[in-house]
Amino acid sequence: MTPSLHLDLLKDEERYSSSPIRMRVLFPLFAVSAALGLSLWWGLLAFRVHNQMVLKVALEKSAAELKPAHNALLGLRAQERDTSAAIRQIQFYQNSRLRFGETFLKLASCVPENMQLTEMRINPPAPITIDPQSPTPGPTNTVEQVTLRLAGRTSGERSTEVINTFITALRTPAFTNLIRSVEIPKGAFRQEFAKDPQSREALLFELICGCSPRRFE
Repeated sequence: MTPSLHLDLLKDEERYSSSPIRMRVLFPLFAVSAALGLSLWWGLLAFRVHNQMVLKVALEKSAAELKPAHNALLGLRAQERDTSAAIRQIQFYQNSRLRFGETFLKLASCVPENMQLTEMRINPPAPITIDPQSPTPGPTNTVEQVTLRLAGRTSGERSTEVINTFITALRTPAFTNLIRSVEIPKGAFRQEFAKDPQSREALLFELICGCSPRRFE
């Protein structure tokens, strides 16, 4: 049997690839697809930027319209803060009140007949400036010391004894709920010379009483 003879008569440039899509078609198609994708992406990005700019302009316009109301609100809040600070300070002073009325009524009953009180002075609270920025506006200290100054005159042979009796009365339980201590300051006793020779000389005295403190709580 004679063997088969195969002859390849095709030139190299006449041979075709086995791929159904040729490379000279694939490259242009890929380039066009990439260009379309980039164009679409840039378009979407530009659209989003435009929307954000429109939203920014709308927000700025709304903020400008609301600014007067916002300033008015800030003014009302500042006024409310100042008013609250003043009310709290008033409450501090209200809680720190010391009532001397009952004590003075008892004081009148223990003053001897030959003694006369010429002065009763209570030191007032120190003036305090309200600071709305402070977390606790009002008195700087929570406790303030209170003193009662008593001054008077007495006459007679036992003037010193009368004053000592009066001091002893101030140290009894009837007064200790308010008057905590009684001190005789230096130079508290002075002799008052009578202008009329027929009148008796009087002894002037002064007492400093330490009272219950004011508590600003």
